[in-house]
Amino acid sequence: MGCTSSKGTVDVYSPAPSSFAVFDINAIEEPWLKPPVHREAPDEKPSNVPAPLLEKLQAIEDAPRTWDEVSKALDDLNSLPAPPAPDSTPTPNQKPPPRKSFSFHTLEELESKPGLKKAQSTNTRSRVEVAPKPESGTGEVPKSLKDNIFILRDRQEREKEGKSSGFVNKWNPLNDFEEKCPPSGENVVVVYTTSLGGVRRTYEDCNRVRQLMETHMVAYDERDVSLHGGFLSEMRELLGEGVGVPRVFVKGRYLGGVEEVVGLNETGRLSRILNWARVERGVGRMGCEGCGGARFVPCLECGGSCKIVVVGGQRERCGECNENGLVHCPVCM
Repeated sequence: MGCTSSKGTVDVYSPAPSSFAVFDINAIEEPWLKPPVHREAPDEKPSNVPAPLLEKLQAIEDAPRTWDEVSKALDDLNSLPAPPAPDSTPTPNQKPPPRKSFSFHTLEELESKPGLKKAQSTNTRSRVEVAPKPESGTGEVPKSLKDNIFILRDRQEREKEGKSSGFVNKWNPLNDFEEKCPPSGENVVVVYTTSLGGVRRTYEDCNRVRQLMETHMVAYDERDVSLHGGFLSEMRELLGEGVGVPRVFVKGRYLGGVEEVVGLNETGRLSRILNWARVERGVGRMGCEGCGGARFVPCLECGGSCKIVVVGGQRERCGECNENGLVHCPVCM
């Protein structure tokens, strides 16, 4: 049993007509083995080299390359007539030559010219003129701003009206602060402080202001309200009741307390204020050998007890010292 189709005859395989066995591979010509074909390019541009020179060049290329023949060929090339000069008229696409400049480059060239110069050119559209040099005595530019005639006239008018003739008050940095002058504080820096440490924050604020003044090397007048009650009265008269220390005054101007002074120092305004006010620099009373900067010493009459013995054995209040039995240092005052 089995399939009927499998009992027939079987055909033998034969290659297709397009097989490689039909062609002769040796008869194929490779394109790179064929000789080159010289064709003239249709778009070839004409050469500007003269025909005699072109023939000589071709003859040199075809001739054997010996030194004698090359030298002879070069001599023949040198004997050829020179080509005609090109036309000097500019073509539409060619740029014209640059025009001659009539400007000056140095101060000597400017001074060597007369007062007025006109550019002699047909292509110039404007007229170049040089202003004449002003004569000495009239028409000169002021050497400084102070010599300006308008400023001088304004200064004279201000002097006639009794006003200030300058602009110093406008740029005075102290004008931004209130005018409050402590006694004998017109030309010094006055700082109201305390040396008691009862209130820690107040004591630290006073030390911070002292440190700022020492950093700027300012010889300031420190007025300790804890050592002398008169200083406390002065500060209250200037600022009113309930105002604590420290308080800073610069030449009759009130700067403020510790927050204001620290803010001015951080922005750089404190240094400018002190420089403009021209305050005294140095250690000042801090270097006093008598009190060491405290400005007070014990009373020499009562020894700091505030009591003295009078005739009859009675004790009276000492009139030389304050409520604390202290007097101003005779060395630094």
